[in-house]
Amino acid sequence: MKSFLAGIVFTFCAFTSLGQSASATWSVKFSNAIVSRYTPTINAMTSKGWEYSNTIILHGMEKVYNQVTTAAYLNYIQAFVDTYVNTDGTFKPTVTLTSLDRIHPGISLLFLYEKTGLIKYKTAATTLRNLVVGPSATYSKTWNGILWHKLSGYNNISMLDGMYMGHPFLAKYGAMFGDDKAIDTAVNQVLFIYSQLYDNTTHLIKHAWTSTPASYSGWANATTGNSSEVWSRAMGWYVMALVDILKYVPAAHPKRANLLAALSNLAIGIKAYQDATTKLWFQVVDKGGSAGNYIETSGSGMFIYALKTAIDSGWISSATYLSTVQNAWTGLQNYITTYAGTLGGGGGPEIEQFAPAMSVQNNYSAYVSITAVNAPTPHTGAPSGTQNPHGYAAILMAASAMEFPLIALPVKFISFTAKENTGNITLTWQNGDETGVDYYEVQKSTDGNNFKTFTSIPSNGKEFYSTIDNELSGNAIYYRVKAVSLNGSTDYTSILVVKFKNESFDVQISPNPTSQGYININLRDVKAGRYTVRIFNNAGKLAQATPLYISGGVSVQTVFLPPGSSKGLYYVQMKGEGILVNKTVIIQ
Repeated sequence: MKSFLAGIVFTFCAFTSLGQSASATWSVKFSNAIVSRYTPTINAMTSKGWEYSNTIILHGMEKVYNQVTTAAYLNYIQAFVDTYVNTDGTFKPTVTLTSLDRIHPGISLLFLYEKTGLIKYKTAATTLRNLVVGPSATYSKTWNGILWHKLSGYNNISMLDGMYMGHPFLAKYGAMFGDDKAIDTAVNQVLFIYSQLYDNTTHLIKHAWTSTPASYSGWANATTGNSSEVWSRAMGWYVMALVDILKYVPAAHPKRANLLAALSNLAIGIKAYQDATTKLWFQVVDKGGSAGNYIETSGSGMFIYALKTAIDSGWISSATYLSTVQNAWTGLQNYITTYAGTLGGGGGPEIEQFAPAMSVQNNYSAYVSITAVNAPTPHTGAPSGTQNPHGYAAILMAASAMEFPLIALPVKFISFTAKENTGNITLTWQNGDETGVDYYEVQKSTDGNNFKTFTSIPSNGKEFYSTIDNELSGNAIYYRVKAVSLNGSTDYTSILVVKFKNESFDVQISPNPTSQGYININLRDVKAGRYTVRIFNNAGKLAQATPLYISGGVSVQTVFLPPGSSKGLYYVQMKGEGILVNKTVIIQ
């Protein structure tokens, strides 16, 4: 393994390039405050359960964890998700999947699958995917295939909020599991709503659209079905969705250029309507001088995240937009104060002046009449003790983009295979970029959830690795490879399973160790039929093959060892009737 000192140097350089230590960042300060204020999970803040209100904060914390790898953050995210997901990946009865707001937690499922490799998170994520994608999808859509924002009270309504709640999850799911249809769904949905709501005179985008405007005459244009105003946080959701989807859309995708064009056009509008004094953006973005309008920090934080991510990714011009983002980040920090209450022991940062939760409003006056709130501060009319999450989410997203450089994850697994041989499994993997990788742990499991490392391999810069598992038993073995980086961060391959025939049987070897020139193969409930017992030496060379006929039930079969066998470790394989069992025996 590479030296511990090298890991220290890597981390030190990453943070000193920002002119501060990790502990001094707002990313870490807010993450620590949230973990201490809301226990045992983030739901103590919102009481919303399996819903975006909780996971927009956890997603921001995820981005901080990817940089500082503080175990408490990962544990905090996992504790929330495990409250609602069973060990087999099914959802608990408290989960109702009745809105795109309840699809957003899928992004936490994918994060946990990446970090832990546990199949239950992939299973649950697949349930969410299947709800909205494919021929068996049951989630409601407009006549032209656009997903409703909610299934109750929002018939035929699509909002910019929903573009963020559902579609970055689908894009990432598609990229992780080779699901082109999930990616295409995300791309097509966000591009339709852009074509419907984008205003090419202001380069801004309106809040919502309905396919049945007569049903929503209070806010919907009778002809277009569009709402009338540009709400800062709605547009913030949308541009964050664009950059997060673009991360996972292949370069060759036929509509990737359309996504980039939408991002570029909206960046023009964001820059044009930046407030000259605060360097932030108003609640109604294009009406900064109108009565009642106010600076709104959640939409502003989202604009900062989206523009900085786009700059760092090379999607928009740094020369044109970097000063816009830097000024906005400075301005946003002016709205961070010290919390004066006692929640979580008191102290820590507070983010001020963001709009509480709201749906599409009828007109300008309705948007600005809703008073801004702070976090942490309980809001009027909400259940006792609950608070608005949006300010936390936006400051975490903005801070993670501004305080840490956007760097590619060090591990880019290209392939991972498990090949069954005679008596063993050969595992191979290829990594396209080993920058910062310290070593790999090869792990196995009999249930797909509880993994143990059976070998570690230092990175060697060759990017191609192989190892052999000679200890095979049971009906199925699950494998994954864990990459450990110099800064302590970890990434996993997908999980591969090698399945043997699913029979209820038991095979044991005795005596073991043996010095008597033979072994007994003790059998229980093994299917009757013809089998072959092969014995391999420690180098994997076949030393002996013995045919057996087994009548079933409980029996003991004696197999004599090769004459003159040297002392050491040997492998015993019994194969036949769809069964493959591998055991080890020591010859003394």
